[in-house]
Amino acid sequence: MSGRIVTRSQLLLWGGCLALALALPLAFRSGFLVSLLCQIGIMVVFALSYNMLLGQTGLLSFGHAVYYGLGAFATMHALNALGKGADPLTVALLPLAGGLAGIAAGIVLGYVTTRKAGTTFAMITLGIGELVWSMSLMLPEFFGGEAGVTTNRVVGAPLAGISYGPQIQVYYLIAAYCFVCTAAMYALTLSPLGRILNAVRDNPQRVEFIGY
Repeated sequence: MSGRIVTRSQLLLWGGCLALALALPLAFRSGFLVSLLCQIGIMVVFALSYNMLLGQTGLLSFGHAVYYGLGAFATMHALNALGKGADPLTVALLPLAGGLAGIAAGIVLGYVTTRKAGTTFAMITLGIGELVWSMSLMLPEFFGGEAGVTTNRVVGAPLAGISYGPQIQVYYLIAAYCFVCTAAMYALTLSPLGRILNAVRDNPQRVEFIGY
């Protein structure tokens, strides 16, 4: 029993959280509250991903929003590029494009930032954040300048009644990605890589001695 990755009580907890997420928009039918729940679902993924840096690895980052923002802009441009040729199923897969863009940015910028730790790492990430903020004004073709980038998520004919026009449909899409991402990050903490991250947080000198 002790060797299981997920115990029965943990499965019940995860199932209860999923059931609560499915029931919340049925209890709060206000458009404002459903939109607020959508924002909460997005922020849950953002906060947990930051926890992978600070909570699991002990790295204080001031530039975490860079990857969040670049992924969002990439998703917007992908949706605009698809235009009227897209359908609701394609729109449902677009967050994956944002995730891949965030991964690409993390590989490029992480190669620079993760060469140091502690205060130096924090200052480098702060500089990266300021650099990308400056680029948002210098590259209006990608960032849209001060007005940002506009798009329309309702494209193509509805698929099984789903058009992502009603906010509740957007909520359930966000809830699905939130649940999957949370489960994936939890699984990562139990993997050998996750244990190395904990070791970097607890004793970086000893981890460096063994080659990490």
